Amino acid sequence: MVHLEMEIDKYMTPSEAAYRWGVNQETVKNKLKPSLNKDEIEDFTKRGLIKSFMRPDGKRREWIITTDAMEIWFGKKR
Repeated sequence: MVHLEMEIDKYMTPSEAAYRWGVNQETVKNKLKPSLNKDEIEDFTKRGLIKSFMRPDGKRREWIITTDAMEIWFGKKR
């Protein structure tokens, strides 16, 4: 049986991305830390590879990561 990737499967939380790629969740979170990767985060955001949201009164940013971003960072999914 051939698995067809649905459009929604191209977008995931950092937790799901780490699970799907078999990497530590902290490794993925570190990719999203401006103190470590400011230029890459800006580039990936402009290219539509990652997205973040923080409520105006919020303290924590939420992220959505594409499969394309994960493949750039960690290669094809195992």
